Amino acid sequence: MAVLAWPLFLLAAWVAAALEPTCPDLCVCRSGEDPLLKRRAKAVTCSGVTQAEFLAVSQVSNTVEVLRFSNTTVRRVDFFILRRLPGLLVLDLEGNGINEVAGTGKTLPKLKYLDLSGNNLHILQSYAFRDFPELTYLNISNNGLHTISPSAFLLPGLKVLDLSHNKLTVLKAHYFADNPKLEEVYLGNNGLSRVPNYVFSHNLLVLDLSDNHIMRLEDSAFEAINISVELNLGHNALRRVPNTALKRLGHMRHLILDSNPFHVLSAGSVVGLAVTSLSISYHKSLHLVHREAFLNLLDLEQLQIRGNPSLTYLHPQSLVNVPNLRVLDLSNNALFTLEPEILQAVPKISELHVTNNSFACHCSLLWLKNRTKEEVFCSEREGSNYTALFHLPESTNSCAPYIIPLFPTAYHDTIGNNVSFHCRALGSVDIKVNWYSKNSERLYNGQCTGRFCVADHTLTIHYLHHEDSGSYTCVARNSVGVDTRIVTLEVRDINVKLFPLTVTSTFVTLSWNMSSSISNNYMLKYEEIGSGDGSGDTKKSTPQSVTFSVGLKMHSYTVHGLKPGVTYTFSLCMQREEYVIVISTTSVTTREEDFLLTLGIERSYLSAILVSVVIGILVASCLGFCGLKCWRQRLRLQQQAQIRKSDSGYSGRSILQSSSTHSDMAFITYINLTDDALFPDHNTESNLMGYA
Repeated sequence: MAVLAWPLFLLAAWVAAALEPTCPDLCVCRSGEDPLLKRRAKAVTCSGVTQAEFLAVSQVSNTVEVLRFSNTTVRRVDFFILRRLPGLLVLDLEGNGINEVAGTGKTLPKLKYLDLSGNNLHILQSYAFRDFPELTYLNISNNGLHTISPSAFLLPGLKVLDLSHNKLTVLKAHYFADNPKLEEVYLGNNGLSRVPNYVFSHNLLVLDLSDNHIMRLEDSAFEAINISVELNLGHNALRRVPNTALKRLGHMRHLILDSNPFHVLSAGSVVGLAVTSLSISYHKSLHLVHREAFLNLLDLEQLQIRGNPSLTYLHPQSLVNVPNLRVLDLSNNALFTLEPEILQAVPKISELHVTNNSFACHCSLLWLKNRTKEEVFCSEREGSNYTALFHLPESTNSCAPYIIPLFPTAYHDTIGNNVSFHCRALGSVDIKVNWYSKNSERLYNGQCTGRFCVADHTLTIHYLHHEDSGSYTCVARNSVGVDTRIVTLEVRDINVKLFPLTVTSTFVTLSWNMSSSISNNYMLKYEEIGSGDGSGDTKKSTPQSVTFSVGLKMHSYTVHGLKPGVTYTFSLCMQREEYVIVISTTSVTTREEDFLLTLGIERSYLSAILVSVVIGILVASCLGFCGLKCWRQRLRLQQQAQIRKSDSGYSGRSILQSSSTHSDMAFITYINLTDDALFPDHNTESNLMGYA
């Protein structure tokens, strides 16, 4: 029986192998451990197939669980083609130039991992991914994706969504509205500039927003949600820590704020966050961490402030009420020193990393020998050779003062700005630090003298003027010695030129080349200097100054009401509280009084008035003469009418007695139309009537 069993077994195996579909060309079929499924699975890996060959590959054994394609010419993927693979769990289509997906996931009811990264899916239409009941991982990274329509992801079981390395510029709530089980979202390396309110509506484990252009987070960006494992905001354009938005999150394990354009961490930069690990590293411009920069971080256990090439000073009281901090990493910075007071607020610290800094060899650093196991080096002065810290001599009872070089020896800035110089000295406890002005006047700590204020040994000069240029000295004294450090301040002009565009007798148009970002309140001031007397000499007059605002974005202005032949000084200024700072000045002499007449801008109307008056007189005379003549003519006519009326009885009777012939009527008409000269007197008239 045993002899017959072997042939039967071999026959069954041969039949099964004959019935089993063969592995397609250009594909590799194997069964082994899969890294995604973390177990053995039957996998098919194909490379370089065409659209037709893709259809043939989809008809392999229905027991295949992993299907991978690479370097294909497939441009459109229809999930319906894969209907003969109902047991498929992993579908990897990375890097195949696919620009369209179609169909639904009903043909792949068990699919858990779908990788479409490295393709050309620029736009996702509505219902692009739907009816995948078991899909938990979707990767659409590196696609140049810029538009996602509403309801593009109808995936109720999706947990991981990778949209990194695309071209998304805005975040919209509908991206994640149909994924109630979403846990991890990767949006790194896009073009996002802000995170608006209420985009995320449910809790997450991981949110990656790194390598974008985010300049701000709205205060309610994370309202009523929790990111419990990691929030990555590194490599963005944040100029300060978005503390208000971050406080709305629940407890978080890791918060990454690396490589943002932070210049300083001022007081209250990070306050009250429920975070276990915090990283503020790799900032090119971060140079100072102020007092109480980290406050009330009750859950913080690990703090990384490393790899900041400009960070020279960490205030000893920068960590306040951080009771559970155990790991503090300050390596690879440019710290000049580290004071022992910094550890007073962190009693549980067990790891302190301070390697690769710019420590200056001074007795105040000896405490580090017993707090770190690393080999720490220091230098006697800048640029000199480094010495291992354990080679420093043991401290004596007193330590001479040493002013930390926190400010440069020469500094320049433009007028109108504020400058600050922090003077911090190390040494014995009896050390005293004072600032002195360029006139060697002592500036007392905690007081202001005009625009000069000193607080916590920091000299601040508000709204720089030209006369602020000079050398300012910080002096540190104790019972052992004295140390001084001088900064030479140079106040430079803004590159602005005020020049006249038009100069006339009564008005001047001025212009200047200035960006509207220099100031938010410009002023133009002009002053009368002198006037001409016709002989070429200039006689002084009482100066009068008039100041008026010229607006925010105005780059030219016309001043009216000026006097002819007078010299004026015009000054363009900026307003800083009660201080008026002159930016640029120019002098202009107005033209003589007849300048506008010569150009035809103004006209002289005296001759026209005289001619008009003469013409008016002539016209009035003519009108008067004509009126008088007409009046006399009218009187004559009235006299004639009266004469004819008095003689009408005679002429009427003669006419009635005679026959009405044509010649008689003509004679009467002639008499009526004749001139007064025909009737010189009454007798002539009587003779004519008798003749008639």
